[in-house]
Amino acid sequence: MIVPRTRLSFAARSAIAAGAVIIAATVGFLVCFLTAQPAPAGPNAEATERLSQWQQIFEQYRARKGALPDLPDGGYCLGTGFPTGSGGTANCRDYDASNYYTEAGSVSLMQALSSVGSLPEGVSAPVQGTIGPYAEYRNGQIALLTAEEGGCVAPATEVWNDGATLFICGITLKR
Repeated sequence: MIVPRTRLSFAARSAIAAGAVIIAATVGFLVCFLTAQPAPAGPNAEATERLSQWQQIFEQYRARKGALPDLPDGGYCLGTGFPTGSGGTANCRDYDASNYYTEAGSVSLMQALSSVGSLPEGVSAPVQGTIGPYAEYRNGQIALLTAEEGGCVAPATEVWNDGATLFICGITLKR
């Protein structure tokens, strides 16, 4: 016995075609969504991330050596690559004013920290002539500081601001 072949109606064929288009569009969207690069972090988030990286290397030093690097009270640049400023030297903090710290004056700290791991690279975006990261040893603490524009990104907290856009943000370590 011969069974008659059923044919799909025009509506059924249209529904199958529409379903195929929807599935293809969904797959295309998922491929784009899953392979898309995240939006670049802003300069404040990058500055705070750099501070967190320096905090980690200081804590690695403490864990291995039993204490943080012992240096006299004062300021030290964290890293290299700072702009040439006042005095014709590579400076951090207020690099082109009278209140600056030099890369050269920070070598002993960088050598100590590099004994326990790779040091973070790069400097933060300058804000009104202030650039970080840098460390200030004072009052039994080490303040890891950087300049951020318009406010601080956690976990960094505000240490000082100029009443406008320059915020000095920091993470404090107890010695």
